[in-house]
Amino acid sequence: MNTEIGILVLRLGFASLLIGFHGWARLGRAIGYVAYGQPWTFVNVVERLGFPIPSVFAVLSASTESIGALLVAAGLFTRWASVIIAINMAVALFNEASRGDPLELPALYLVGALAITLLGPGRWSLDGLRARRDRRRSVSDDRQRRHPTDSRRS
Repeated sequence: MNTEIGILVLRLGFASLLIGFHGWARLGRAIGYVAYGQPWTFVNVVERLGFPIPSVFAVLSASTESIGALLVAAGLFTRWASVIIAINMAVALFNEASRGDPLELPALYLVGALAITLLGPGRWSLDGLRARRDRRRSVSDDRQRRHPTDSRRS
């Protein structure tokens, strides 16, 4: 039980910090860039890192820090979302290191994303709910196969 509470706190805390400090603002700038043609300096950062089509990768990064973080908070596709966030944070860590900037923040997000990837979503998540539902269905299907004429066992 304590482990499940710990995973929930980790997921919600990690996602809240990532969205609150980075995700929403970056997503808003990405929307302004794509929808309204507003300048966005982050595209230049992505270009300096050598990514092809920097505007696309900048928008993907912003989506990772916002939509990906929401998926982690909800516990939906948790491992996939946290792996993508980890990749994004590894790139951010490389960028900070190459410029001589402090590494703590992207390193902490990277460690958090890796921990969530390894631990999984936990019981109190949409992934956990889906897994429990699938197990119940599987048990029900097994009973149905073993006792097909017994209508009381469905």
